[in-house]
Amino acid sequence: METVSLVEARNHLGQLVGRVRHGHEHILISEYGKPAAALVPIEELEELRRLRDEADVAEARRREADRSGTPLSHDAFMAQLEDEDRQGVQ
Repeated sequence: METVSLVEARNHLGQLVGRVRHGHEHILISEYGKPAAALVPIEELEELRRLRDEADVAEARRREADRSGTPLSHDAFMAQLEDEDRQGVQ
């Protein structure tokens, strides 16, 4: 995976997007020498979202089973996940 600086990415964004879209490349963008973001083909982003959603559904089912089948609303579940993310809980 190629790494480009944020300045370089800004100056060549159209070219980089074309490489990702047509060449299915992955490009890492660094800021101050540290990885900051990545350009990936949209199909891979959609797949990552799908996998994350599946993992969230599985986690919700696990938590529901732990609560003896007591339903947990979507909003309550998402609030729990957000709280855990803020606290750094895995």
